[in-house]
Amino acid sequence: MKTIRAWRWVMLVVLALSLMGCASRRATPLESADYGAPVQATMVVEREVLAARAEPGYQGGDEEAALPDSSEVERLIIYNVYLELIVKDTEAALAEVQLLTQQMGGFISESNLWRDEGHPRGTVTVRVPADRLDEALEKLRALALDVDRERRDSQDVTEEYVDLGARLKNEQRTEAELQELLETRSEIGKTEDILEVHRELGQVRSRIEQIQGRMNYLEKLSAMATVQISLTPDELQQPIVVAGWTPRGTARSAIRALLRTAQFLADALIVFMLYILPTLVLIAIPLALLFLLGRAIWRRIRRRGRKAKQQGA
Repeated sequence: MKTIRAWRWVMLVVLALSLMGCASRRATPLESADYGAPVQATMVVEREVLAARAEPGYQGGDEEAALPDSSEVERLIIYNVYLELIVKDTEAALAEVQLLTQQMGGFISESNLWRDEGHPRGTVTVRVPADRLDEALEKLRALALDVDRERRDSQDVTEEYVDLGARLKNEQRTEAELQELLETRSEIGKTEDILEVHRELGQVRSRIEQIQGRMNYLEKLSAMATVQISLTPDELQQPIVVAGWTPRGTARSAIRALLRTAQFLADALIVFMLYILPTLVLIAIPLALLFLLGRAIWRRIRRRGRKAKQQGA
């Protein structure tokens, strides 16, 4: 019995020493680790936290203010209107539209004027304040003899604008935290860590600029309504009247055309006989003389060459 108890005590001592050795071996890598390893691990964790906070669906803690709902903000609606107006004078109506747009506090974004069957037609695109759109449309209708067509479209971008605002706040908060982290790493961190924070900060600022640009674009579109106006003169809207057919008039027109053609051919023949033909003769005579003279000289040269060959033989 004493021997068994002694072996038990020996086994307990050996087991305790083994556990102490394992614990010391596990603690050794932490004690001998390089200073840069904790910094890199911290950087990875912080980047993951910042990236999670930058996501659009990130839900902040109690310290973060609640984001406004789309029903709690002023609605942003983009209005587009198309008008086809029948006017008495297209050019005068175009001038009145330009004057009216200026009086409403808007501006002309595009204007075109051309002629169709000798009558001027035009199109003009104007931008007017959205809160005065109904007033502007009423005054535009008053300029026309008739409104041939009217179409109004609207697009509610409030939800997109609110979502952009939420994303902007997240990105700005991320930018502030990265800026604070950059200041900390500039004092105790490595160069690689500082450059990494710089890159992250540049990407965040780029996203902030894109979001702000989109928000400004939506604000401008919703603040000014777009009205496209087509101006058509009343003459082009009149029904086409077909005159009665008169064979005598058609025959008279055909005879006149025949006489004009015969007169043209006679004039052409006279011009050819009295002008073109004599001119060609005057040009041909000198050319013919030059040709005959050249041929005579060439024949004389050939004869002399033959005589010289015969004498030499």
